[in-house]
Amino acid sequence: MRGIKLCLITLFAILLSCPAALFAAEPAPAGLDFAVSPASVRIGATYDGTQLTVTGKAPAGSDVVVRFVGARSELHMKEKGKALGLLWMNLGSLTIENVPSVYLVAASRPLDEIGAAAAPYRLERVAQDVAIAPAEKDTPVNRQELIKLRREEGLYREVKAAVTLSPAEGASQDFRAVMPVPSKLAPGAYTVEVLALKDGKLAASGSSNVQVELVGVPAALADVAFNHSLIYGILATIVALLSGLAIGLVFQSKGAH
Repeated sequence: MRGIKLCLITLFAILLSCPAALFAAEPAPAGLDFAVSPASVRIGATYDGTQLTVTGKAPAGSDVVVRFVGARSELHMKEKGKALGLLWMNLGSLTIENVPSVYLVAASRPLDEIGAAAAPYRLERVAQDVAIAPAEKDTPVNRQELIKLRREEGLYREVKAAVTLSPAEGASQDFRAVMPVPSKLAPGAYTVEVLALKDGKLAASGSSNVQVELVGVPAALADVAFNHSLIYGILATIVALLSGLAIGLVFQSKGAH
């Protein structure tokens, strides 16, 4: 009897431990340290885009994906089409929510080669994550048109050959990424994310903020426009009058009537 009791107790203990073993959560991805240079972007009168250099260490044998992402906001757009099959005109308006102002992504090898592990970080995922209203306007075509428009503006891009990996040293390897930042950039906080993908899973990740600010003439103009609207209106009127006068003088010099 004592042997039977011991067997039952052992079996009961095994059954209690099985659910914990079977349903234990996967370990969280490790933290990944990296540096971004420059740590902030200053937009002056001569600003025409810049480059961010991201360097750090990733687990050996992993693919490295780097993203530069702007704040998400609401975007209002006009939908164009042919009225009565003849004339192109605005057929209505739509609102797109959860739209990143900028979305640049690069990897240590083509994203197609990385496969499913890279899918959550591609431009196609941005199209999936937005919300479009009204509901009847929420179509795959409109979602893809958003990506197409932002691509043409240089704000969305899958950057090729931007991340390089050094030979592994023990359990880690150095990486270096050069991300081209577009010239059409609004001031605000942006996020640089680095993700190490290994064996089809996220092995390590990290993020850092990059502040974009106006300086010099653009900062002065923005201050006048938002904080001194009366002065801004007067200056705008003077500029318009001087421009009209200059155009008139040009035409007069050419003998126009």
